[in-house]
Parts: sequence; C-alpha cells; structure tokens
Amino acid sequence: MRAHASSGIIASRRIARLAGAVALLAAFAAGGANAQQYPDKPIRVLLGFAAGSGADIPARFYAEELRKVSGGATFIIDNRPGASGNLSVEGAAKAKPDGYTLLLASTATTAGNTALYKDVPFNVEKDLVPVAAMHENGFALAVHPDSSVKDVAGLTAMLKAKGAKSTYGWATTVALASSVIYVGGAKLDVTPVAYKITPQSISDLAAGQLDFAFADVPFAVGQEKAGRVRLIAVTTAQRVPARPDLPTMNEQGFKTSDTTALWAFWAPAGTPKPVLDRLGAWMKEVSASKATADFLIPQGASPVVGDSEFMKKKLQEALVSWRQVQKDGKLDPMQ
Repeated sequence: MRAHASSGIIASRRIARLAGAVALLAAFAAGGANAQQYPDKPIRVLLGFAAGSGADIPARFYAEELRKVSGGATFIIDNRPGASGNLSVEGAAKAKPDGYTLLLASTATTAGNTALYKDVPFNVEKDLVPVAAMHENGFALAVHPDSSVKDVAGLTAMLKAKGAKSTYGWATTVALASSVIYVGGAKLDVTPVAYKITPQSISDLAAGQLDFAFADVPFAVGQEKAGRVRLIAVTTAQRVPARPDLPTMNEQGFKTSDTTALWAFWAPAGTPKPVLDRLGAWMKEVSASKATADFLIPQGASPVVGDSEFMKKKLQEALVSWRQVQKDGKLDPMQ
C-alpha cells in the first residue's frame, strides 16, 4: 500500500513539473510572439525642447527615418519643454517600460542636469537605460547681427564697458554653463536672464534686449542664416564642419569646458531586452546612413553610431565631466 502511495506521489510530482515546464515554454513562446509583433501601436518619443528648436529638427528627421527602416512603425515626437529638459526625462523615467514611451535627450540633460541641479526627479543611472546613440553637437556664442562685435575679445571689451547693465540669456544647462564659465574667466559683471526655451532667448537677442546668448549649433546656424544673429565662436574643441570659418572659444583665448551634447534614445528601466535590441538596431541603421550624415553635418551636428553599452560608458564619462564643469564654473546647485 505504501509503495503504491509513494509511486502515486512521485508520479503526481512529475506531472506537476511537466505542467510547469510546459507553462514556462508557453510563456517564452508568448513573449517571443509579442516581441515579433512589436510595435503594434505608435511609439511616443519625449523631447524636452520646443517644436522647431535645434533639438526638434533632427528629432523629426529621425522619426521619419525610423519609420522607413522599421517597415512602417510610427514614432511621434512629444515636445515637453521646460526645466532644462528635466520634465521630459522625468516623464520617461516614470513611464511604463513597454517600449512605447522613449526619451530623446543628450548627456547635457541627463548627466549635466544631474550634476547641476540640487534635486532632479529621476536617477538617470537607475530609472533609464540607453538604447542607442544619435548625434553630437556643440554650442555657439551669438550676438545681435548689427553689433559692432566681431569676436570674443570685442564682446568682452563691450561688456566691460557696459558693466552690470549687460545681460545674457540662457534656457538650457549647456547655455548656462558656457555663459558662466566665459563670464567668470573674463571677470565680467553680466546679469543672466533665464528663459523656458532657447528660441525665446534668441528672439530677445535679435530684438536687442540681450548682449549675447549661447545656443546649440544646429539652431544657431539656422538663426544666423535667417539674419537674426551673428555667431562669433563655438564651444567645441574643434571647429564645426557647418562653419569651418568660425573659431572656437579656446582659439580666441577664452577657456571653455567641454559641454558637447551627445544625443541618444533612452527607455524606461525594465523595458524588455528584445524590444531594446530591435529599437537599437533600427537606430544604429539610421545613424550610420549617408542620408543622416547629409542632413546633420550641414547643420553643425555629427552622427554617432553606438549601442546601449557604448552609451552607458559615455554617460559615466559625462557625469564626471559635468561635475568638473560645475566646479570650474563655481555653479551653485539649481532648484
């Protein structure tokens, strides 16, 4: 009797294990099917800058190119300007990790804001995972198009003569850091004016209400072509292909920290790896294409091909470099 009972128990356990294994295989099969079907609805890409801005123009280009390489997937740019991009990063950090909400942000926003803000509503290392690199761009120093200022030395002389009445505008972490490092290094007394978005600061500069402003090169070059500003320097280590005649700040004898913005796509932490892999493959294909180089380079940006691991390393480097920017500029933590 005991032998029969023991055999029955063993058999029951084997059946239970087999059923569990079948269920597990079914779960894996279902997951694979879902991964194969992804995406079956539009993908939102959060962007912390306004429509028509220097960040928005390449974002919409990428959205269209991603549609092509993915075979028709829809990528919708969701502009959420404000707080130097923190609103968009927070939105992505708190989104459902299902692959249908992404973030397009640079290391200046993710790492820079982490270093410069007192309290950010996200932990970029824990709440987000990089998907793939996109492009990088520097910043340019702009003045009024009719200004007599022709270079950084001329701007410095003008600001010293004008004194505390002089002003500069900023709307992003990079613009503020670049301005503070320049003003501090040149020992100037200039009043900062904060804006929600870069186009507002450039509009006031074009209207003669500011003395200078830093803006991302793609946007600044477009504004210069429209006759609204004149560019006198770039903050990059080397001159930019879009304006090879424009000298760097360092070439003109003014120290700047490396605040080049490396842009990438990010996803909420916990997004399934098959989804991240599929997105990453599409994004790398776009970044590596000739069409992308032809689009970005004339605007002052350079495409960058890099996967998730590449971006994780770049994020760590950016966190170190932005903490140095905070130290060099003696920047008080922002609220």
